[in-house]
Amino acid sequence: MHEASLAQGLLDLVLNSLEEYNRNHPDQRGGKIKEIVCGAGLFAGFEDFTLRSCFELFAEGTVCEGADLKIDLVPLDCVCRRCGEKFRLSKRPFRCSNCGGDDMDFKGGAGLTLLAINVDSEDERNHD
Repeated sequence: MHEASLAQGLLDLVLNSLEEYNRNHPDQRGGKIKEIVCGAGLFAGFEDFTLRSCFELFAEGTVCEGADLKIDLVPLDCVCRRCGEKFRLSKRPFRCSNCGGDDMDFKGGAGLTLLAINVDSEDERNHD
């Protein structure tokens, strides 16, 4: 299951990032993860619900348990080979916005990128 490995990799990245932040900022340590924001390309190739379910399962017992996982679609930058038009696609059909052609060049679109981690400070957690 592709989503399980993506979810585990994302969890590891978030936990390692928090650990590194806390090591470098001992006076402003981060605590519980509230929100994780990712960007997904049009060709990322995962099922959203399955990825979220796997992440929720793997996050149990960690500071990521209960975090809101937001996945935003990242538009695909394209150039039409027929007319030279530069445009962005965020959904199908994959056609030029100018001439309607489907012969285009594009880069990227296959990844899942960690964009932001929103964290409670340890001080905030201790006052709850």
